[in-house]
Amino acid sequence: MKQRVLFLFSVLFLSVSSYAARVSVVVADSANSLIPEASVKNLCSRKSYTTSVDGRAIVMMTKNQWIRISADGYKSRKMRWNGKDSLLWVTLTPLPAKQTKRPKLGSYASSDGVVFYSMSPRTYTSKSIDHIALMETMEAETELMDEKVSAPIAYGKAGNNISAGKLTAGEVNDFAKWYQWPSIIDDTLKDHVSLWRIVPRHRYTVQVTNKEGFPIVSRAVNLLDHSGNTIYQAVTDNTGKAELWYQLISNNLCGKHAGLKIRVDNQVIDAKDWYEGLNHIILDEPCEASETADVLFVVDATGSMGDEIYYLQAEMKDVIRRSQNAVENLQIRTGAVFYRDYSDDYLTRISRLTDNIETTQQFIDKQHANGGGDYEEAIPEALKAALNVSGWNEEARARIIFLVLDAPCHKDSATLAMLHEQILNASAMGVRIVPVVCSGLDKSAELLMREIALATNGTSFFLTDDSGIGDSHIKPSTDSLKVEHLNDMLVRTIQEFTTMPSCTVSEEEGEMHILPYIPNPFEAQDLISDPSIPHGETTLYLIDMSGKVIAIFEGEMDAVSAQQISSRYGLSNGVYLLKAFYDGQWNTKKLIIR
Repeated sequence: MKQRVLFLFSVLFLSVSSYAARVSVVVADSANSLIPEASVKNLCSRKSYTTSVDGRAIVMMTKNQWIRISADGYKSRKMRWNGKDSLLWVTLTPLPAKQTKRPKLGSYASSDGVVFYSMSPRTYTSKSIDHIALMETMEAETELMDEKVSAPIAYGKAGNNISAGKLTAGEVNDFAKWYQWPSIIDDTLKDHVSLWRIVPRHRYTVQVTNKEGFPIVSRAVNLLDHSGNTIYQAVTDNTGKAELWYQLISNNLCGKHAGLKIRVDNQVIDAKDWYEGLNHIILDEPCEASETADVLFVVDATGSMGDEIYYLQAEMKDVIRRSQNAVENLQIRTGAVFYRDYSDDYLTRISRLTDNIETTQQFIDKQHANGGGDYEEAIPEALKAALNVSGWNEEARARIIFLVLDAPCHKDSATLAMLHEQILNASAMGVRIVPVVCSGLDKSAELLMREIALATNGTSFFLTDDSGIGDSHIKPSTDSLKVEHLNDMLVRTIQEFTTMPSCTVSEEEGEMHILPYIPNPFEAQDLISDPSIPHGETTLYLIDMSGKVIAIFEGEMDAVSAQQISSRYGLSNGVYLLKAFYDGQWNTKKLIIR
């Protein structure tokens, strides 16, 4: 009897061990850059697989089978599957080669290749990708996806009409409420700071203009240490400003730092932190800016997004349509990246940036929510694909990612290292990340989203329960939250991140040609053209068109003029708001600097 039981157990064991399973094989180099078009061969079945743009291939294997992984320019490697892990992360070592020329600061994806780089000084590496083969791979994956995707089914009650303009959200712009941020990371959400190791505390704001005061856009700006090494990179936005951070990726929360410098082109100045004032650099260049902007949607498509994803698709398509006319004479390219996690059918799906809005809209239509399984998802991998494969225009007036999600990334050290790298790369590329937080996010992930926004010169949106759509939404830690329709907020953000003053001044009107739209970061109040303000000093907040608090100072609101502000802070030409809080409300005065 005992022998019979052992025999049956052996048969059962052999049948189970020979069961073929789908295993995700992710191929990367020593810098964690994903390697597309790597070959993964099952040495038993002799079947070969090729990694896609996300460096991943789904391989059918049984326990103890061997695979060989190889790629051009790398040493081949063999591995044996233990029959348990659903993910195999394979790191390939590059073959000896000549030193790659260090790329220009701020360079990135272009028509002739993709540049991968880390932010550590003297550790830049580059690798070109065959874009023809890349596009063929993407097209093949799209065809396969078309076979699997059925028509979307509305979530919730039967007959629920899905259309744009239903989701509601509130904006938390920590640049606009910078005076509150220290209490957020020191008190309200302090328990989560050490988890992500991202600390936007030591802020250095740079204003770059030409001699006539007009903003210089898309210019690389570098923060240097006392030895002249670059320790942070950013790119000027549509207002000519860049945000630099000292010890962003760090556990050091205290201390004042001396000896730092800022470099733009070949000009180097001593760095002043935000509380000491703006760092102003003047270049001898004409007033000009690109008439293009890039907007990319990066969307979590795991199963937990099922309560809202179809509404989000409607909102995104509406925003893409409306954005084409958001700013006069501006051409906006759009694209999308949908992502899941390693154990799912795919890691990323990419529709590259294009001026054909139908291409992006049709791609968005084909997506649906599925998979996931655990709470965390593949955010760093999605950002890597978004930054390196989407085809950004380095001359664009603005480059924006709307990161739509309901969960953070995994918390292991390798994943966090990749996340940090992508945040730093986004800043160096001038890609502003705007998280759009959906239902289910916790307070720890809230902090992460706000840190990502600050690190990349962005802002944060949080969906609310006011729409009645989806599960419960987190209430972000802030003093107040104005609820609006999500699609209006997204279009408004595109306006804020792309609007620029005209290079000409109207002699008749005596002020610059500007769009009449003026955002108000402290909730809407009527502008006061001739305010009846009591004399005496009060706390004044100077705010730019993108909602940032530029300075906080004491003074008399009605006595402050545009000329005084211009000479004091060296700001670029444009519209600014001067705000003061008294009598229980915010009072606003408009200043036009020209």
